[in-house]
Amino acid sequence: MTTPPNPQPQRVTRSMSNHPPSTAAPPPAANTAPGPPVQSRSTSLAHHEVNTNPFKVDFVIPYSISTEKSQGQDRAVAQQEIKQGYEALLRTLEGEEGLRISSRARPSNNKDKGQEEIWVFVGAEDGKITELVERERSLDQAHNLPPHSHPIPPSPSTRIRLLYNLLTAPAIQDGLGITPNQGKWKRVKSIMALHDEVADKEWVERWTTGGDWRIGLLKGLDGKEGQGLGEHQPPPVHLYFNFLTTYTLSLLPLSVISTLFYLLTPSDSYPPLYAFVLSIYSTAFVAIWRIKERKLAIKWGTRGCESVAVGRLRPEYVANLGLDKRENKEDAVDVVQAGNDIKRDIKVTASIPIIIACGVGLGVVLLGIFMLEAFVGQAYDGFGKEVVPLLPTVLFAVVVPQIVAAYGSLARSMVKWEDHPTPVGAEKSLTAKTFAMNAIVAYLGLFLSAYVYVPFGSFIMARVQHRLTKQETVSVSDTPEKAGLGPRTSGKQQKGIKAGRLKGQLFAYTVTNQVINAFLELGLPFIMRFVDDWRAGKTTIKETIQKRGNTDASEKIPQNDEEVEKRFLEKVERELALPDYSLFTDYAEMVTQFGYVTIWSIVWPLAPVFALVNNYVELRSDALKICKHVRRPVGDRVETIGSWLETLSIISWIGAITNSTLIYLFRPTSYNADQTPNPNLTPIPGSASLHHMIDQYNISHNLKTVLPLLIPLGLIALTASHGYIILRWIVDGLSERLLWRNSEEERLVQKLNANQRQANLSNDSPGKREKPRVWERDERMEGFWNGGVEGGREIGRVLKAE
Repeated sequence: MTTPPNPQPQRVTRSMSNHPPSTAAPPPAANTAPGPPVQSRSTSLAHHEVNTNPFKVDFVIPYSISTEKSQGQDRAVAQQEIKQGYEALLRTLEGEEGLRISSRARPSNNKDKGQEEIWVFVGAEDGKITELVERERSLDQAHNLPPHSHPIPPSPSTRIRLLYNLLTAPAIQDGLGITPNQGKWKRVKSIMALHDEVADKEWVERWTTGGDWRIGLLKGLDGKEGQGLGEHQPPPVHLYFNFLTTYTLSLLPLSVISTLFYLLTPSDSYPPLYAFVLSIYSTAFVAIWRIKERKLAIKWGTRGCESVAVGRLRPEYVANLGLDKRENKEDAVDVVQAGNDIKRDIKVTASIPIIIACGVGLGVVLLGIFMLEAFVGQAYDGFGKEVVPLLPTVLFAVVVPQIVAAYGSLARSMVKWEDHPTPVGAEKSLTAKTFAMNAIVAYLGLFLSAYVYVPFGSFIMARVQHRLTKQETVSVSDTPEKAGLGPRTSGKQQKGIKAGRLKGQLFAYTVTNQVINAFLELGLPFIMRFVDDWRAGKTTIKETIQKRGNTDASEKIPQNDEEVEKRFLEKVERELALPDYSLFTDYAEMVTQFGYVTIWSIVWPLAPVFALVNNYVELRSDALKICKHVRRPVGDRVETIGSWLETLSIISWIGAITNSTLIYLFRPTSYNADQTPNPNLTPIPGSASLHHMIDQYNISHNLKTVLPLLIPLGLIALTASHGYIILRWIVDGLSERLLWRNSEEERLVQKLNANQRQANLSNDSPGKREKPRVWERDERMEGFWNGGVEGGREIGRVLKAE
């Protein structure tokens, strides 16, 4: 974002009066500063061929004026709602000193019936941003947050964040409380920050050429807002790139070790030493990142910023408590800080059975698809046997996404019902609920293969054949080969087949899916954008090829103010058509990959190598996606990656248990498949006495045969779980001692705790604001910043036409 010129002492008259014009017949803006006619400025902006935001617009607020989708409202009522909502929006924005307002009608054609909009543009003066910086600094000092300094003018990411907080925070936090699609703001569709193409291009080029990668390795990861990492992106994105870089670096030594195990150990050997290495790696990574994000929070001054006392409150939460109607803001803030934690905790606890029930339901569906796949792949030999094996894949692609989408809507409803105070808290709750379902989809297939198909696959297939052929008896020791389901194979061959199934699934998840995701993130948006432009008659294949081949000709230099404004409005239209950026998708992809590496790479030791290669590309593709394929990210300050950290810890614990049990299930075998229901297994020490003890109980023959497998499996899992707890205790202790003790960050925290004080808000109160300085008067922009006049005219024209 290009920063405004240095403020001058003279005062520029506000572009609109404090009361908006009537939308039916809007008069000229009464207080608009006079300026030269448009003709005299016909070439004044023509030299800005690089700057695609010449009017220094910070945010665009699309306001719907369509009466087509009024949900059964009377047309007159809808028209009145449009007028009142627009006037309320203008009054709210104009009531905040230091903002500039403008409006334009959305360019439309006959295909846009029912999508009429007014675009309200918001820009902030330099003095207003300085005021917001000082206000935040005073609030941080009052709550003993680590000191941090923002340059004046602040970085683009800080500027956008502070202004977004001003627009969306409730009145008790001196905000405007604009909540898109809620209450009186239900016709406000969104609040979108504009991309800075120049800065975006520079940032992507540095990542592509490796500049920011080296900065991330050498400088950016120490927490300083080095070039390309902290100045251009908001805090959540900044923290995500630090996490992604740290995780990718951690894969380097593991990839070397896993390659050695892959080359030096027999195929499908499941070496216990490699399992122990994986446990150390996962535990160490989680411990190191936990300390690292703590250090980053100290260096960035965000330690404690997510508390209710400091963080941006949700206007819905404030309204639900009735605090928006209190005249005394300090009293309202005290009520908020007192919190409503008990009631919310009860709601969160009540949502747990719902989540478990949904997870079980999805698991049953996946189990059914898994059993169908196993049946049609091994036992079915009837009509359409060439096509029927595709049925499980089709069911998975059609049914599972619908279930996950329905659960996502339910999870959002539960989070709304829980009524968290801050957007950051609500996002954490939604993350925990949503990823639980994603993890079931990602991992359940592998768990079913490992713990159902491997030990009991032969028995299950024999039972299926028994049901189909109406055999009189079936024994646990019956195999599909005995039931006539295929050629007879030895126990060693069956072990190889089943291990190969696991390896094939892991390859599909870690390699094939990652390639598909990369195409969906990068290639598909370009294709869909071209298709939309081609259908709208804005481009052709020939023009697209010419633009790609000749970058100089791709941008037509505007010759006058009208062309400059037209190009700017086209930029706004393009960006409004983009989807919002979701950090959940990127974090979920990396955390899921961490699970494949930690839990399942013992099946295929090359998984960390492919994960490393993928992440090297991911660092660049995510940067490109953020700059080209989504709206500009805007986010609050954060001090941690939230629920993802606990998810990583849980995955590490599951990995320790899974690796030990897989070693037991796939241990070497050298005997005939007829001797046991699981031809992979050799007797373990003490199994004879275990069989003898079980035989003493009056239980079914099948259960007597299965228990000698399940009891050792459970004991191994229990031992691995306790071993992981001990290992984590040791690793956490060493990490604290080596990385945190006597560090600069620890000394700063000790200093803050020793000198903790209550700030005297009477001398440095956020309520006492300096008179904001204003932009230097720029005649080139006076014609653009005309308040809500053009929006009012457009509303009058549309409603009159109807």
